[in-house]
Amino acid sequence: MKRIVGMVAAIACFSLLLLQPAPASSLAKRTVASDGSAALHSYVGADDRVWRVNTQRRLIALTFDDGPYPFYTPLLLHVLDRSHVHATFFCVGRSAQEFPDLMDRIIESGDDVGNHTFNHIKLSGLSITQIADQIIEADVILASFVGHRIDLFRPPHGRYDRRVIEVASAMGYRTILWSDSPEDTKDITPTLVVQRVMQQARPGAIVLLHSGQYRTIEALPVIIDRLRAQGYTFVTVDELLASEQM
Repeated sequence: MKRIVGMVAAIACFSLLLLQPAPASSLAKRTVASDGSAALHSYVGADDRVWRVNTQRRLIALTFDDGPYPFYTPLLLHVLDRSHVHATFFCVGRSAQEFPDLMDRIIESGDDVGNHTFNHIKLSGLSITQIADQIIEADVILASFVGHRIDLFRPPHGRYDRRVIEVASAMGYRTILWSDSPEDTKDITPTLVVQRVMQQARPGAIVLLHSGQYRTIEALPVIIDRLRAQGYTFVTVDELLASEQM
């Protein structure tokens, strides 16, 4: 019953947000390199896109896209719990709806949850209304587990256009991208996953990993041990964003 009430409240809230125009600051004002990565002079975009946080502290955020998945998500949570690491899970609304027990486990582990749309489809090919629907449907479901509105959003596959960012920003989301990706969905070894994460690790980095990859689960304990040996502290994305203001 509590979740049903929360979902109704979330729908009402989102309906009001959609009636508001996108803020002027949501227009892209950020330099992007030819390979699509953020230019080094700016890490947090004026339109709420975030690649990494500009900090001198050795903080790093592990993020996991997709899911939750049976088999993979429990193993992933076991590694994180055993290592006393909190991460951020960008969950798909449809999967959260299908596997509520796994969502409860993510929340109980103290991990953060972000919106990864309802169906995990390419948003840049949709209309503005369809984009908003994908975000709203996911967040109504995810908020019912978390107990409050979610303000972290990541587009599926990292694919977006200006409309996607403006819709998300108008609805109160920060679009969280990444600065460190080992491309763990490709057919590579766990050893290569580790190597790529370590090569790209920087203070304030956001690491893109995926929930449904066994190679990632195998690589994760090594990644955690090696980053800790280099003095890194693992934080959630929310904690990383908060550190920027310190």
